[in-house]
Amino acid sequence: MTKTIALLALFAIANSSAFSARTENNSRQQCIDCAIVGGGPAGLATAIAISNSSPSSSIAIFERDQFQPKGASIQISGLGWKSIDALDGDGLLMKKLKESSVKVTSVDFKPWKKKEDQAIVGRRARLRDFLTKRLSKVKRKVMKTMASRVITRVHLWHDVRLILCEHAKNQYCGCNNAGDNNGDGSQPLLNLGLHLENIQPLLPSEQEDGARYLLSFKNMISGEELEARVKHIVACDGIKSKVRSILPNEPDVLLAENKSVWRGLAPSISTSGMATFYGGNDAGQSGLIFPGGKNAGSSWTVISDVEDQRSNSEEESRSRVLKVVKTMGKDSDNFKLFKQLIDDTSSVIESKLHVRDFEKPWESAYDGIIFVGDSAHPVRPTGEGTALAFEDATVLMTVISKFGLSDKAFREYESERYEPVKIISEKINQSARSFYKTDR
Repeated sequence: MTKTIALLALFAIANSSAFSARTENNSRQQCIDCAIVGGGPAGLATAIAISNSSPSSSIAIFERDQFQPKGASIQISGLGWKSIDALDGDGLLMKKLKESSVKVTSVDFKPWKKKEDQAIVGRRARLRDFLTKRLSKVKRKVMKTMASRVITRVHLWHDVRLILCEHAKNQYCGCNNAGDNNGDGSQPLLNLGLHLENIQPLLPSEQEDGARYLLSFKNMISGEELEARVKHIVACDGIKSKVRSILPNEPDVLLAENKSVWRGLAPSISTSGMATFYGGNDAGQSGLIFPGGKNAGSSWTVISDVEDQRSNSEEESRSRVLKVVKTMGKDSDNFKLFKQLIDDTSSVIESKLHVRDFEKPWESAYDGIIFVGDSAHPVRPTGEGTALAFEDATVLMTVISKFGLSDKAFREYESERYEPVKIISEKINQSARSFYKTDR
């Protein structure tokens, strides 16, 4: 499947009938019913939702990268699976996603920094070993059965994206008799390697084909400037949404949590199905180690009080996260494990933690524009972000089925999502404060 998606990316770039180069005459440019900015799980789920609910509508996904492997692991909660089931017509999407997952069968909580006397720890370890050896075969069998239970499933973010991409492409092509490289001028779904530069609302005199916005992109490979005329825009472009930042009437909805976050994948180190949380530290540091995904080793996260600015290089990012984990104690097992994970990681991702300010306007300031996923409501990294994005897509599918691809459907989507998202976000914040020690 990876080879297929790689070829798909090349075809999507080569066949760019969804947009046109800057020329004096754009009269042949096709107007797109809905432009989705962002080709992550949120954007792809949105494409599936619109294809399901408005089969005749033309859709174009604009993504900055080339679908190269990136990102850490994600968890899909029960709400997320319920939403996937609603998007899934024949059960294949659910099946493929579950096949790509790794089961979490046990969870452990450990203090960030050991405060107990090592002699006590040693006595506990010897007692545990003694009791284990005395267990009968029957008891051991029962424990083995309990250990095999599935607490949750974990995926590589990139694996989820590839599976959703394949499903979205098949769904869209089936609904529209269109393809990504069919040579007949029909609308391609995927448009990769494009960086959004500007969004220009069109004057009434410029809307003869129904287009209301002109999107400007730069090709990340060739540097070519490209344009697309669109009727509707769905922003699925993450926490630092480019769509939101470009539009002058959209408020900044981010609340800084004054936390820095580092993430990475250690492909050579297995967790054997265990998820381990490290917290309870008065200094505000915390961490977690999860299975990384199918054949992906371990995924790790470290959270600390915010570091000034951000890393300008891979070396600097590693240095900053190592400085944090050293507070575990340079001779501690915790530090040794995290250092091993970091050393095994090819790329350390660093970011700042933000959440949604629900005091700011919820609805978009523009007709025909909505925000989905993290661009609408970033939450703390507790596993609910992906589920919220999938739920956004299913609600959007429902309202478009009822009202068509229209401003009324977009406003109804916003209205239906506000209270549920706010409630979940507040619950996440409450539980995270005690673990991440945000309010000290």
